[in-house]
Amino acid sequence: MTNIPHLVFDSPLLTWLGDETLFSLASRYHFFSGSRSSRATNIALFGSSRVGSQHDLPAGIDEFCRRTEQLLGAPAQICMERTLLHYYAKFMSPEDELAAVASLCSSTVKGLKYRLGILTSRFRANHPLKACPECMIEDSLTTGWAYWHLEHQYPGVWVCTMHGQMLRESKLKSSGVERFLWHLPDDGNFHSKLPIPAYQARILGKALSRLAHLTSDLTKSQQVQRVNVSQLYLLYQSELRQRNSLGPNSRLPLSKIATEFEAHARIFRHVPEFLALPADPGKAYAQLSRYLRCPQTGTHPLRHIFMIDWLFGGYDNFLNAYAELPLKHSAIIGAPATAILLGKPDDLRRGDFAAAIHAGELSLTGAAQKVGIDVATALAWAAQLGVSVRRRPKKLKSAQRSALIKQLMLGNNKADVAVHFQVSVVTVTHVLRTEIGLHATWQRVRYESALRSARTTWSTLLTVHAGLGVKFIRKLEPAVYAWLYRNDRHWLSKNSFAKCKFSNPYIPRSPWDERDAALSAAVALASLKLVPGLEKRALQLWHLYQEIPELRAKLSVLHRLPQTTRAIDEALRRRRPRNIKNFTLPDQ
Repeated sequence: MTNIPHLVFDSPLLTWLGDETLFSLASRYHFFSGSRSSRATNIALFGSSRVGSQHDLPAGIDEFCRRTEQLLGAPAQICMERTLLHYYAKFMSPEDELAAVASLCSSTVKGLKYRLGILTSRFRANHPLKACPECMIEDSLTTGWAYWHLEHQYPGVWVCTMHGQMLRESKLKSSGVERFLWHLPDDGNFHSKLPIPAYQARILGKALSRLAHLTSDLTKSQQVQRVNVSQLYLLYQSELRQRNSLGPNSRLPLSKIATEFEAHARIFRHVPEFLALPADPGKAYAQLSRYLRCPQTGTHPLRHIFMIDWLFGGYDNFLNAYAELPLKHSAIIGAPATAILLGKPDDLRRGDFAAAIHAGELSLTGAAQKVGIDVATALAWAAQLGVSVRRRPKKLKSAQRSALIKQLMLGNNKADVAVHFQVSVVTVTHVLRTEIGLHATWQRVRYESALRSARTTWSTLLTVHAGLGVKFIRKLEPAVYAWLYRNDRHWLSKNSFAKCKFSNPYIPRSPWDERDAALSAAVALASLKLVPGLEKRALQLWHLYQEIPELRAKLSVLHRLPQTTRAIDEALRRRRPRNIKNFTLPDQ
């Protein structure tokens, strides 16, 4: 049995402080214990040299609770109350929440940010550490520590809701600098304030304060314990119709609405985290088109919070509108997503039907009559319950039915099977629904067949048209791309860009040009600012991306950013950086 060190925290110095994160408490333990090595602290708390050192969504929480004898809380409690999962869980289904907790309790959180939709959101996925200057002073006086508050770490929160102060962003951890070490808020490790004119700073401060209070109220809300994200688009549509005095069947004037949406987003774009918000009415139109229809995939909570801020201006207005949605379209406030289905008449009758069948007091026909359904529906429900029923065939004899079932188990199309056996499609559907396990098998086989076909087609397109770029290739087979995007996105992302390294010069690349110009200018300004303070020391690459957090995420795609490549090269005194993956200088 592994020898686990005794880590029961008897000292009041190492109990939870108000709104403290797990990373903060572990950092306080590191300094309180006098350990010289962050690695030793990691091993003591999490049983591994690097597990648990993530500041936002740490792994190894199960082992942490085992080593602290759960005196600081159970694993699920710490996951939900002391990490950023507290923020994301408000917009997740119960099943996804359980999967996320399981990931945090395991030895690795690899893939968790992708599953949460963070990596594909275009908002920064690194969750920079933030702190309020007033809180740091107050915490030091009252507790003896300046520590990290969980609410300050939420995406989109840049103002302290208690003091109204702008939060300061740490240069460490999220930028990759000292990523495996332990830290507490320190005045010497924060970025300088954003260079914004005074009049814009006042407007931005009010907007960020409003967004911070909305985020805080939503995450703490007891009335809305879980937001049903799949229904929010109905709420948005309803509010926009009221604003524009439109009836339920009238067409929304999206062009006008997009202009208003972009105007609302404009001031927020001064903060780097909000650069994913629309920069012009055209991009606002594209984003709104997604928000105002039933979502097919997960959306970053910050996008919904921003929409709520734009349309309702605060938590109370949102809560009132959310509560007044018709029951058939809205989430039940305070109930998990699974509870919504339990109130439907069919589900209540299904429960009564199951009880009658399992009791054995009634025949299938009698149970159907008791709950008020026809016999065909009763046969389908019995198959779903795994109950075998004696049949009285009218159209399909036993041998013919067995042959038909074999065809369906191969995944054949219902219409083709109907033609082959000279029966109607309705009869084939009836067999699918009433044969135990057949429908699930048929769906699985058809899905696997469609998956193989789509992957093969897409791989062939990439091989034949290599170099044309994904945007061009997807137009050749839009249905294949759409199917993979909805059903096999992870494979699609891994098998889209490696074979398309060279872009077509005839296809416009304006978004990359814009990013290149902005990032190269930021590198030039950062080098001018940093070099005087380094004295005789040479400027290093990590100095640059510590000053410009978004630079690190672009290091692997520098072949698309020639101006930025030149700017980095010049900043590093024409010395080729060795620690950039695939770094190549543009042709002179």
